Amino acid sequence: MELAVIIVVAVVGFSLFFFVLKRVLRMAIRLALVGAVLLALLVGAFAWWWYEPFGSGVNQKRNAPARATRPAR
Repeated sequence: MELAVIIVVAVVGFSLFFFVLKRVLRMAIRLALVGAVLLALLVGAFAWWWYEPFGSGVNQKRNAPARATRPAR
């Protein structure tokens, strides 16, 4: 009788342990995915800032003429 109680308690304990372990692993995987996405966004923002795609206010029309031209007659 005593052995049966120990076996039942052991089975319940192991099942509870693995249930909690499964939930913790799911949460850890989700947290790792969210962290990876946030890190990718941060790296992208840093690269965007580093290369300054819009030239930070510098005139982009470098090939434009200095003054307006008159149309041909």
